[in-house]
Amino acid sequence: MNKRIAVLSLIVTALSYSNDDFFYEDANKGVKLNESVISTTGFEIAQRNVTNTVTVITAKDIEEKNYQSVSEALKDVPSVNLIGDPKDPIIDMRGQGSKATANVQVLIDGVSVNLLDTSHAKTPINTVPVENIEKIEVIPGGGAILYGSGTRGGIINIVTKSGAGYTGGSVSGELNTFGGKKGEVSYGTTVGDLGININYTKNDYKGFRDGDESDSEYFEGSLKYKIDENQSFTFKYSRYKDDATSPRALTKEMLSNPKSNGLVGKYDELIVNNTKKDEFTGKYEYKFNEKVTLDLVGFYQKTDIYNENNYEKMSYSVKNYMDYTDEKIGFKPKLKVSYGESSSLILGYDYINNNLKRDSQMDMFSSEKYKNDLTKDTHSVFVLNRNAIGKFEFTQGVRYEYADYKTDRSYTKSSLSSGATTSDTSINRKTTMENMAYELVGNYLYSETGNIYVKGEKGFTSPTPSQLVDKIDGAYINNDLDSETYITYETGFKDYIFGSFISGAIYLTETNDEIATENYTGMNFRNYNIGKTRRYGLELNAEQYFGNLTVREGYALVKTKILKDQDKSIEGNEIADVPTNRFNIALDYKITSKVNVIWDTVYSSGYYLNNKNTEGKQNENIVTNLTLNYRPVESLRIYTGINNIFNEKYYNSISSDGKEYNPAAERSLYAGFKYNF
Repeated sequence: MNKRIAVLSLIVTALSYSNDDFFYEDANKGVKLNESVISTTGFEIAQRNVTNTVTVITAKDIEEKNYQSVSEALKDVPSVNLIGDPKDPIIDMRGQGSKATANVQVLIDGVSVNLLDTSHAKTPINTVPVENIEKIEVIPGGGAILYGSGTRGGIINIVTKSGAGYTGGSVSGELNTFGGKKGEVSYGTTVGDLGININYTKNDYKGFRDGDESDSEYFEGSLKYKIDENQSFTFKYSRYKDDATSPRALTKEMLSNPKSNGLVGKYDELIVNNTKKDEFTGKYEYKFNEKVTLDLVGFYQKTDIYNENNYEKMSYSVKNYMDYTDEKIGFKPKLKVSYGESSSLILGYDYINNNLKRDSQMDMFSSEKYKNDLTKDTHSVFVLNRNAIGKFEFTQGVRYEYADYKTDRSYTKSSLSSGATTSDTSINRKTTMENMAYELVGNYLYSETGNIYVKGEKGFTSPTPSQLVDKIDGAYINNDLDSETYITYETGFKDYIFGSFISGAIYLTETNDEIATENYTGMNFRNYNIGKTRRYGLELNAEQYFGNLTVREGYALVKTKILKDQDKSIEGNEIADVPTNRFNIALDYKITSKVNVIWDTVYSSGYYLNNKNTEGKQNENIVTNLTLNYRPVESLRIYTGINNIFNEKYYNSISSDGKEYNPAAERSLYAGFKYNF
C-alpha cells in the first residue's frame, strides 16, 4: 500500500505544476496534432483528422525508455492488455480476452502478420527488433473497412525504418541481471536515388524463471529507389530465427520458489518452441498528380513453428509435438483521389492466400497423429470516402469480402506397443463465405486544436478453416458455423485543455454469433455460434509539458458481459482475462542537457480466470520502472535502469482452474549503450 501512496503522490506533485508559467503550449501543440498516422486510412493523415484514440510509440520513445521488444512497449499502453508470457503474448484490446488473437490485427508496414489458425499458435509479435522500428501505431477498435476480418479489438501497426534519405548507422549492446545479452548493428545510406538499409540483431534472452531462455537472430535489408519525382519502389526482406525453451507452470505450493522451472516429475521437460520467419515485401508508389496517388503492396510470408511439450501426468509420460507452417501471399493496391479542398476517396482491393500445414502427435496410452492442410483464399474490395464541408468531415466506408475455404483434416490412433491402427478418420471440405463491413463517421473540427467525432461501424470476424469442422465420437464432421458480426458505436474528442493535450473516447460494442468451442473427452470438440456479448468502455490519454518535465497519462476502462451462451450458467458474467481498469503515468525529467530520467508506472486491476467467474482472479498489480539516460556526446547514449523497482509479485498467467501459475518477473537491472555514426 505504501508504494501505491508514493505513486499517487508523484502524480499529484506533477499535476500541481500544471499552470501557464510552466507549460510551453505553443511549442507543443503542432507536434501532437500534426503527428502522422498511417493505419486509419492506409495513407499518412495528421492526428488532427483521426477519429480514434490513437497512441503512437515513436522511435524516440522506444530509445528513451529502452524497450527491448514490441510487447514491452505495448505493456505501457493502457488500452492494450497482454495475456500470458510477455515473450509470446496474446494481445488484447477492448476486452476480447483470450480470443484476442482472432480479433486484434497486428500489422508490419500495413501487412497483417496474424497466423491462420490461432487456436494452436499465437501471432509472433516480437520478430522485429525495436532498433529497426520507426513507430508503433496503436488504434483501439475499428479497422474493418481497410483491414477486413478480425479488427473488433483494434489495429497495431509496426512501421519499420526505410533507410532512405540519410547515411549513417548504429551499434548497441545491453546486459541484464538475469544473464541476458543483446547486440545490434545497423547501417543506412543513400546513393543518388537509391536508399539502402540493413539491420542485424542478436538476442541471447534469459528470463526471470529458470529455463526461460531463447537464442534469436534477426536480419533485415531494404532498398528504396526513387524512380523520379512522382514514383518510388521499396523492397524489404527480413528473416527471424528463434530457438526457445520455457519452464512449466507452478502449483500454489511451488510458488515459494517462483524462479523454479517447474520440472518435478521424472518425465517433465522444458517446453520447446522454435520459430523461423521469412518475409518479402514490395511497395510501389506513384503520384499521378496533386490529386491522385496509387499505392501497390505485394508480400510473401512464411512462418515455421515447432513446439514440443513432454511432461509427467500421474506417474506416466505424455509426449506432444506440433510442426506448424503458415504461408501467406498477397497483393494490396489502393488508389487515393483527392477532390474539393480537403475531400478524398480511397478505392482498394485485397487478395490474400493463406495456407497452413500442421502436423502433430500425442503419445500417452496410445499414439494419436493429426494432419491438417488448411487454406483460406480471400478477395476483398473496399471504398472509403471523406467529405470536408467547412469544419465538418463525414466519412463513409464499405467493404465486401469473399472467402474460399479448403479444409483437409485427418486423425489416426494406434497402439504404442504394436503400432496397429485402432481408429482412423479424415475429412475434406470446400466452402465459401461472404461478409460485409460498413462505417459512418462525423467529425467536427470546432477549433484550431479541438475536434469531436461520432461513428458507427459494422464489422465481422470470419472463421478459420479449422473451425468449420467438428470432431464428435472420434469422427470429423462438417458444421454450419457463421461469421461473428459486431456493431460498435463510439464518440471521442481531442484538444488542448487547461494546458494539457487530451484525447478520449467512449464506446459500446455488441457481437452476435460469437464463435465458441466446446471440448469433450477423447479430444472431441465442437464449434458453434451461440455466444452474444457486450463490451463497453472509456479511453483517455493526456500529455503535459512543464519546462524540463514531460508527463504522460493514460487510462482504459473496459466492462464486458456475456449476454447469451449455450452454457446458461455463464450468462451475465464477465469475459475472462479482461482487467476492468488499466492506468499509466510516465514522468520524463531532463536533469541536464545530457541526462534525463524516466519514471513509468502501470496499474492493472484483477480479472476473472474463466467465463464461469470462478476459481479466483488474477491479482491487481502496480509495476514501476526507472530509466536513466546519459549522453556524453551527441552520438553516444549510455543507459541503465530498474524494472519492477518495488518488486511487485504478480503473474503472467494463471490457468482457468486457478491451479497453475506463471510468475511474472521480479526486480531486475539492466545497462547498455547505443552509438550512432
